[in-house]
Amino acid sequence: MTDPMPSLKAARHRALVAVIAVAAAVSSFAVTSGVAPTDAAWVRTRTFNVSATAVTPTPPTGLTCGAGSGGLFSVVPFTWTAPTGPAPSGYTLSWTGAATGSAPFAGTSGSVPSSALLGTLTVRVAANYGTSWVSATGTQTRSITIILFGTLWSCA
Repeated sequence: MTDPMPSLKAARHRALVAVIAVAAAVSSFAVTSGVAPTDAAWVRTRTFNVSATAVTPTPPTGLTCGAGSGGLFSVVPFTWTAPTGPAPSGYTLSWTGAATGSAPFAGTSGSVPSSALLGTLTVRVAANYGTSWVSATGTQTRSITIILFGTLWSCA
């Protein structure tokens, strides 16, 4: 027959170990759950040399009519000279007067659509640099005039 005492001692020992483990867990939670304010600061100084160059986008020059005249239902072609300095990503040809509008062009030529030919128009071109930089419009302007309503236009 086995002695019941050793198993009772073992059970008490396990219960004591469990109570100590629970007490340790509770006390560690109580100690770590409180947040104490601290003062901490550090400084890391870095010095950099930077140079910047201001660039004013220059407008295109030499805006010319691609044709002196044409039929009303034909586009009015234009050419211009690329600006000096950084190459633009494209150009915007704009017109005001009897109709107002603009159109983007990749190269140094473009046109005003025939649908804009409702009367006299003043045409200008600007250089685009990416999505946010645009030059001033060129100082040259050209006028499209309806010569005979419904049939002819001239460009000067």
